[in-house]
Amino acid sequence: MKASELSQSQVSAPSRLKGVRVLIVEDMWPVAKAMKSALERVGMIVSGPAATAGDAERLIEAGKPHVAIVDINLGHETSHDLIDHLHALRVPVIVVSGYAYPDVPAEKMAAALRKPFVGPELLAALCQVVDRHVIA
Repeated sequence: MKASELSQSQVSAPSRLKGVRVLIVEDMWPVAKAMKSALERVGMIVSGPAATAGDAERLIEAGKPHVAIVDINLGHETSHDLIDHLHALRVPVIVVSGYAYPDVPAEKMAAALRKPFVGPELLAALCQVVDRHVIA
């Protein structure tokens, strides 16, 4: 995902994303930075990005998000335990993975995005999750 792709898609982002607290867990800095910047521009309140599950847990303790965008593979660790914790907290999770079928039970995913994805796909997934879970 390129920052320019996400920036162009923000123009059509629905106002229902404004004020929604989102946690970004992504270890690839350019991707994480592009997501954070674009989501803030559509009015979302962004926590992170966190590059590790431990960093994400600390951000959750500081303030529970409405929704989380979580990459499955975080360097030398996976985010399965983090996804379990978010699920237990009833935080919908958008799973991001390079795999066609991420190794996460369907009931623990509100949506899934396969890398590489573009801005409109991310915004569409967020809108669907927000609508389905009556967030904000």
